[in-house]
Amino acid sequence: MKANYKIMVEHLKSEHISIDKKEVLRYLQYKSDIIDEETDRLINECIIELKDLSELKYVYRIFNISNDNASISFEDEIIIKSKDLSKLFKNSNKVALMGATLGLAVENRIRYYSLSNLSKGIIFDACATTYIEALCDYVENEIRIIANKEGTNITFRFSAGYGDVSIHHQQKIINSLNAAKLIGLNVSESSILIPRKSVTAFIGFVDNYEKTENKKSSCSTCNLYDDCSYRENGGKSCGK
Repeated sequence: MKANYKIMVEHLKSEHISIDKKEVLRYLQYKSDIIDEETDRLINECIIELKDLSELKYVYRIFNISNDNASISFEDEIIIKSKDLSKLFKNSNKVALMGATLGLAVENRIRYYSLSNLSKGIIFDACATTYIEALCDYVENEIRIIANKEGTNITFRFSAGYGDVSIHHQQKIINSLNAAKLIGLNVSESSILIPRKSVTAFIGFVDNYEKTENKKSSCSTCNLYDDCSYRENGGKSCGK
């Protein structure tokens, strides 16, 4: 049975999404709570430049799924063999596929700074990573609102390349979302997203509804908690 959802696509203005400087510092692995003047100046400069360059675009589509505990079928359009996804979506009947990007100009600027100003390039890259994650949070919240209206909640975001979900599924995801045409998001022969500051992800709708606006998901509530490779390697969370 096909889901009664169209492909949703949006282009946002930069003022809709903020860049958290604390997150930028985290990506820079900055240990001190005090930012030196030069680093602070470069971060502010990069944020202004990044917001001016970025073309914030996203697309998502909601599927009915079937789950046989070893693979997920998205209305027979995409079939992904994955015990991790099957476990994460064990209480889900629907899953949203999403794609988001900052646009090609950002990638070109990162490449330019990597050759002309390495220090600024590193900071600009961290700002861009923070920005694309913030855009994904925005899209996730939009999907959460849809789920809440249906009396359900959502799972963590989960992307190809995590766990046992091969990065080579990216092309199927892009094709299903018509993302190349709608938001300019493509995939290289090695399954790398182009532009690189882009993300695709799965988000499940879960029936055990608990309203969670403005509430971060906890690792302890994740269906992958017991087998999480991030925790096994000493991390506190996967960041999602």
